[in-house]
Parts: sequence; structure tokens; C-alpha cells
Amino acid sequence: MLTFQNQNSKMNLKTTFFVLILVLFGSFTDNFSLAQLKKEKVNSYFGLQFKPLIPGDFLGESEMTLRNGGFSANYSQQFGYTFGASVRIGITDLISIETGINQVQRNYNIDYSYSDSSISASDNFGIINYDVPVNALVYIKLSEEFYMNASLGGSMVFNPSNVAKLTFPGGLHEFIHEGRRRSRVGFEINANVGFEWRTEKAGFFYLGASGRIPIRPIFDVAAAWGYQTSTEQIYAIGEMNGTYLSIDLRYYLPNIKNKGTQPIKGPIEF
Repeated sequence: MLTFQNQNSKMNLKTTFFVLILVLFGSFTDNFSLAQLKKEKVNSYFGLQFKPLIPGDFLGESEMTLRNGGFSANYSQQFGYTFGASVRIGITDLISIETGINQVQRNYNIDYSYSDSSISASDNFGIINYDVPVNALVYIKLSEEFYMNASLGGSMVFNPSNVAKLTFPGGLHEFIHEGRRRSRVGFEINANVGFEWRTEKAGFFYLGASGRIPIRPIFDVAAAWGYQTSTEQIYAIGEMNGTYLSIDLRYYLPNIKNKGTQPIKGPIEF
């Protein structure tokens, strides 16, 4: 039987998250209509990003407990990270399409216990996946160098493998954890808000926060207790939602114009 330790999820924050999605969608629609009237050339940018993943019940439960009789396994989300490349494709001065590729490392701790034998143990494991986000990005100009950004979109996620962990607490006892992916490819909803400082020669420096909500759980998990000399086990199963909140650190390279002789558009002459 699966139970959660924190039954009172933060509904106000979830509501705020989805209201932000609706506001961003409306803002993007209005700005995109104006973009149809403008045909000026807009720059695109390449950057690098690093995101610490923050544990907590911000968008979903960060802890869950699997129980079966006297056996229990408590899963708690730990700090993780994601890093990769980001590309902004300019549409207008205030709208861009943002994409890229990232590696995501989710980390969890497991606390096992079996009350009938007074046996307990702790272990940890990580889940790695790769995602390709596509977001609609809207800028709000605060000054000549400072901008506020908000984005909304989705990500295609690749889950490369299953995970498993074997823990020996002492004697002939053993605890087992196994996580099986729902599918190789999944999808997530993501939203982001932040601020950036733009310089002409040094590039763009960005600080923000983002949230990820998988459309369905990313892993089915099972935990078990048993003896090393026996095939009989007591086990419990559940599912891992994989939601997270992150702090976003990004740097975009400046577009440096070539000061040399520019090629002349026209037919090739021999």
C-alpha cells in the first residue's frame, strides 16, 4: 500500500503556477500578433545553463512512504542538478523561441525499516534523463540593460535506463530497491520566470527559477525486504512523479559582428 507523508500539498502554489501559465499564454498571443506586423531581423543567441534542483513540496510531493505490514521504505527527494545548452531563436525584440538539450540528475534517499526484526538501513540512488525543451519566451524591458523574462512550453524527455539498488543492513537481511521507467520517451510541462542583464560585449547573464511537471509519473518503484538465503520477500510498490523546482543560472554568448570585408550578395563571378 502506498501512502504519502505529506497529504496537504501546497495547492496555493500549484494554483499560482497554472495562473502564470495562462497569463504567459495570453501575453505570448498578443505579442505574436504584433510580431506579424514586424519584419525586422532579430538576433539569435547560444548559451550554457546550470540548474540546481531544489527539494520540497512546491509543485508535488517530495516524499513518499511504501508500506506492507512491518516493512516500510521512505523515499525523499534530495538536491539534484541539470546542465546543458540553450538556444534562443529571435522572433521580435520581445519574443523568442527557446530550445536546447539538457542532462537531468534527480537524486533520492531511501530509509528502510522492518519492525519485526528491528532492522533499518539507508541508501541513495539517482535517476538520469535527457530533455529537449521548446518554450515560448516573452521579454519585459525594465531598462536598457535589464529585462524580465517569462517562458512556457513543453519538453520531450528521454529515459535511458531502469535503476536498482541492493542494501545489506547486517546479517542475512537485505533491502532491495528497483525503479522501472514508464517509457523511453516522456513529456513534461515547464514554466520559467527570471531576470537578465544584457551587455553588448560580455553577453547575457540570467538568474531565474523554473518548474517541471511530468505529464505522467516517470518511474514505477518497488522496495522489498528479505533474507539472502531465501527467495521469499515482503515488498511494496508505488510511483514517482518526478516534479521539481530549480534555480536557473544561464550565460548567453554575445553576437560579435565581423569587422572584416563582408561578402557581397550576388552571382558568383569567375
